[in-house]
Amino acid sequence: MTTKEEPALAGIRVLELAQMIAGPSAGLLLADYGAEVLKVEPPDGDTCRQLRSAAAGALADPPVFAGYNRGKRLVRIDLRSVAGRAEVLRLVDEADVLIETSRPGTMERLGLGADALLARNPRLIYASVSGFGHGPIGAPLGGVDIVVQAESGLMSTTGYPDGPPTKVGFTIIDAACGHALCHGIMAALLRRARTGRGDVVRISLYDVALHLQTGPLVEFLMTGVQPPRPGNAALLSAPADSFRCADGNAIISAYLEPHWKRFAELIGAPEMVDDPRFVTGPMRARNRPALVPMIEEKLRAKPVREWVALLRAEGLLAGQVKDYKDVMADPLTAETGLIQAVGDAYGVLNPVRMERTQAPPLQPRREEPASGEQVRFTSPNHPQ
Repeated sequence: MTTKEEPALAGIRVLELAQMIAGPSAGLLLADYGAEVLKVEPPDGDTCRQLRSAAAGALADPPVFAGYNRGKRLVRIDLRSVAGRAEVLRLVDEADVLIETSRPGTMERLGLGADALLARNPRLIYASVSGFGHGPIGAPLGGVDIVVQAESGLMSTTGYPDGPPTKVGFTIIDAACGHALCHGIMAALLRRARTGRGDVVRISLYDVALHLQTGPLVEFLMTGVQPPRPGNAALLSAPADSFRCADGNAIISAYLEPHWKRFAELIGAPEMVDDPRFVTGPMRARNRPALVPMIEEKLRAKPVREWVALLRAEGLLAGQVKDYKDVMADPLTAETGLIQAVGDAYGVLNPVRMERTQAPPLQPRREEPASGEQVRFTSPNHPQ
């Protein structure tokens, strides 16, 4: 049995001056790799503490804040004060990484911009998230996930053809920004290990949103045609849709020719294979309004779980459309080990597995008073 080595980022010190989700999401991932993350909140706290649904109204902390800030040490410092800035500068001297999510220009006005801090600590990785970038057009614009979903075109491709543009049901761009910023920081740390020099890593919600849409954007640029909103269908072939069964919906992806033929047999409709409307995947996609009702008529004969089990047993790709209650009851979710209790809340762990490297123990956040010299990084410095 291979002995696991220490966590990948053991000894790396991260100073998080980030609020809401995108920046703290990157800090969370770095903590899961073993970094020590010291999060500095303003005196009134991270604005993410104000985000709570009606269902979470009675909880002590908003779940979204608890979820993205576990495993960190939290301290409140007023960056608008001379003493507060001095405290942060002292921490910068000890840090390997700084994450900030202020509007472009704010950190420079505070004397905490990238140039000033790298002059002070040349090994620092200065990581910055903005809404629309630091250019002359984007810098003045404020951006949050829902605004960027609209501005980036993401909403234009989401929803049903006869309905309005629709946002994704959670803050997908914020969450993706956390991953993008994390791997940018990791690349900068790798470069620092070779050169001894720090760097500035910048991303924007808008840039990440465009990158998430690489496929449809490239198609638009090559064809000039705006992709239609597909609802719950995959646009490029069929069947690859959500289908109503006797008691729920299944996603079935059987568009490859061998899969299509086997699927038609399994649902008791082999005649569809020879139907001239359905002889190829693109033709099935064009004739989806006729194809879907014919398939659903057959699928109404069994519950969704039976159909999914039958199709999977035959090597076809199918899944049940589940709500969160179903997801948490699924043995597969337990098998992943990704969702765990953390103190009085829960955590969703880093999806990256490193089989020969230890993961740090799962810990809740730890809130500490800001009182001068008591605010310190506690991990030993990384040898590099």
